[in-house]
Amino acid sequence: MPDDAIVVRPGTEADAAAAAVLHATSISEGFLSALGPRFLGRLYRRIVLSPDAFLLVADGGGATAGFIAGALDLRALYRRFIVHDGIPAALSSLPLLLSSWRHVWETLRHGSGPADGAAHDNETDGAELLSVAVDPGWRGRHLGTRLVEGFVSELERRAVTRSQVVVGADNAPAIALYRAAGFAADHTFELHKGTTSLLMRRDAGPARTAQS
Repeated sequence: MPDDAIVVRPGTEADAAAAAVLHATSISEGFLSALGPRFLGRLYRRIVLSPDAFLLVADGGGATAGFIAGALDLRALYRRFIVHDGIPAALSSLPLLLSSWRHVWETLRHGSGPADGAAHDNETDGAELLSVAVDPGWRGRHLGTRLVEGFVSELERRAVTRSQVVVGADNAPAIALYRAAGFAADHTFELHKGTTSLLMRRDAGPARTAQS
């Protein structure tokens, strides 16, 4: 399929399962991948249904070539997920959740205040890029760039002027991808104990393009 035939479109409930599988198999950072597609499927369904979150899908002729997820209000998204999906999601991955309770708490804490506990100004102001993944069979077609550009365009459509993303401090390709889209390094912190993460921020302005 020609690259220009791949369409980045809004995700629907029907895309949640495919995004969950792709997350579980292609994203190594964080601990959510270990919770499995059933848990992640509920999370992405809630992202699609929430007015303050969104899912974009790179559609390769009916195949999910990649996706990106964002939240305009991370705290509100977490609250909705816990209220509407918390019990069934927990039951689907209970042993893993119990063994990863510290990571769960650390993740929820990130959505409720300063990422490292310090009083950084406007720590939770603006949108958050939650996750992005490209299917291995579709890599080399700059879909990562197109998805991040789609994320930025969606924020502009919603008149959101600030956004941020948390990335592994040693994940050079991802950092370069986000930097090319206008994100700038802000500070490092430990989202999960023993692992250094980098918070990158983007203010309103024209996004730059990159090859990835």
